Parts: sequence; structure tokens; C-alpha cells
Amino acid sequence: MIGIRIGLMAAALALGAGAAHAQDIAVNDTRVFPESITSTKAGDVIFGSMGKGGVYRAKAGSNTAELWIDPKVSGITFMAGVFADDATGTLYACSGMGGAPPEQAAQKSAVRAFDLKTGAAKASYPMPYGAKSFCNDFAVDKAGNLYVADTVGGAIHRLKKDGTALEEWIRDAKLAGADGIAIGGDGNVYVNSFFSSKLFRVAVDKDGKAGAVTELTPSMKMDKTDGLRSLGGMRFLQAEGGTGRIDLVTISGDQATIKPIKENEPGLTAMTVARGKVWALNAKLNYMNDKTLKDQDPGPFKAEAVDLPK
Repeated sequence: MIGIRIGLMAAALALGAGAAHAQDIAVNDTRVFPESITSTKAGDVIFGSMGKGGVYRAKAGSNTAELWIDPKVSGITFMAGVFADDATGTLYACSGMGGAPPEQAAQKSAVRAFDLKTGAAKASYPMPYGAKSFCNDFAVDKAGNLYVADTVGGAIHRLKKDGTALEEWIRDAKLAGADGIAIGGDGNVYVNSFFSSKLFRVAVDKDGKAGAVTELTPSMKMDKTDGLRSLGGMRFLQAEGGTGRIDLVTISGDQATIKPIKENEPGLTAMTVARGKVWALNAKLNYMNDKTLKDQDPGPFKAEAVDLPK
């Protein structure tokens, strides 16, 4: 009788543990180091791999992300940001020079575009500064223009709707370390810096040119600000790798009110909204970059479900 009770208790605990992680979306591969995540309106959740250069997709209804765009086919060896644009049926991906020989560095530094349904390659747009650029993330405005954060170049580049090449939109010392980028409800561009852990507004003039760069004052200290996504209006989601937070950021004037919705998980790099949840991503990049950890198993890579902020 005691044995039966112990067995039932063990089974219940096992079910409880499974339920606690039932909503995680796991990447079905090792040493992927997914730095960025995006999603479609249909509920597909898409990961970009910094470790292998591939793109992994968990189709709507599935909690397992499988290899979708093979780096052996795309030629990408190092991938940062990914962004799904439902309006044009395009997945944008940041191709970097990691893992490439020096003579291919400039060629690898590009924005790659893929068909959002099939994964077929659509276009490649070289970064304006070549090997001195680092494509990190994307935002698309209501007119269909694509904005690209250049971390190393300290700039934002733009691909006009139906354009054929990226152009420097703004380069400013304040934008050194430009990382997460999003469009506000006011039509302006918002970008954070991984280097300075600051958040900025870049005004968009009536002619579409970049205007003043304004540093916003946060309500609490930020550390290693990373991914940034619009929630609509003047509300955004932001990842902070240093503090280990996913923040709800509400901007009013030059003030940014920070409200953590997930805390105490250093290494968070990005998040996306899909299936009625926020999906928080930990890239575990310390296992990729720290010499003392490189040979250790980082464990599974996954996006964890967090309740949408009200």
C-alpha cells in the first residue's frame, strides 16, 4: 500500500513538473544559441541561430522548433536578428561574418530576406559598412520601410519599400551599440544600445529623414538592453540580458516607465508575442563566448511563456 502511494505521488509530481513546462517552445537541436525570436500572426514561432546560422520554426500548435532554413543552403554561418513581416510575407534575417574567412566577411554582412511561408530565399542586401557593420535587428513602419539596427556601425539603415539596397538612415555617436529597434505609435523609431544600456527616440521627419536623437529617462536602471518589440501605441517589450528581465516599457514624452514582467534570468536576449503569450528567449551566449564554458553543455534552448501584460 505504501509502495502504491509513493508511486502515485511520484507520478503526480512528474505530471506537475511536465505541466510547468508544457508551454515552453524548445529548439530541436544542440548548440544553436538562438539570439533572436519572432512570430507570425498565424502563431508560428521562429528562432535565428547564432551558433549554426540556421532558422528554426515551431509551426502554430507545435511546441517544438525544427530546422526550417538550412545554413548549408542559405550560406549563413552566423545569425542575429530575425523579423517576420506578415504584410509582405517576408522573414528578414541578420547574416553576420562569424565563422566566415576574412575574405568573405563583407559578403556575409547582409540582410537576408526569405519567403515567410516556404523559407525560399528572396533577396540579399549588403550592409552599408560591409565588415564594419553588424546587423542586429529590424522594424517595419506603416509605409513598409525596413529599419535595421547596426550595432558596430552605431547606425540605423533603411530599406525603402520596394527598394533594392540598404541606405544609411542615421549614424550618431549615441547609437553605438544599437540593438533592439521598434516603431512607436507616434511613427518615430525607438532603439536601445547594448553598449550603454540606454533607450533612444529617433524622430522621423515629414520627409522620412531621421531627425533628432533623444535619450529617454527610464524609471529604473537598465543593464545590457537587447531585443525591443512594439506592443502597439507607446508600449514596448524589452529584453535585458544583464538584469535578466523582460520589461514592459511605456513611453510618455521623454520618460520611459519600466515594469518587469519576467525577472532573474540573466542572458535574456529577445521575446515575441504569439498564441496569446510573450515568449522570452535566453540565448545562453556565455556558453558560446566564455572560454571556460565553451566545452560545457548549455542544455536545451527554449522560449518560455510569460503572461501578456495588461
